[in-house]
Amino acid sequence: MAVSNKFVFIIQANQQDVGKAVHGLLYGKELYDEGFEVEIVFDGAGTQWPDELSKANHPFHPLYKQVLQAGLIKGGCQACSGFFETETEMKEAGVPTVGNHKTGGHLPFAQYVKDGYFPIVL
Repeated sequence: MAVSNKFVFIIQANQQDVGKAVHGLLYGKELYDEGFEVEIVFDGAGTQWPDELSKANHPFHPLYKQVLQAGLIKGGCQACSGFFETETEMKEAGVPTVGNHKTGGHLPFAQYVKDGYFPIVL
């Protein structure tokens, strides 16, 4: 069985699922550190995480900053950030919005798969 060398972590975890959000960052960083190509994006209720994790007093702020500075965080869903009213907070946290016009501003999920990424949704 062939193993993908490209992964996209789609963090959809809501605010009660801190473990899922944090493990998306941890697993992404681990794979990146081992030489894999990794992208991390926030989707759905997960678009609330950049604001929360960017707060200096958050226990996982250092991890968030490491992953952000490594360039692994590629963005948050444009459509979902509008729905959850998080677009401004995401941008202030260093996370741009991304969206596909064919899917109404949502993440280009099919394009990730076409580009050889293995999606992991948390």
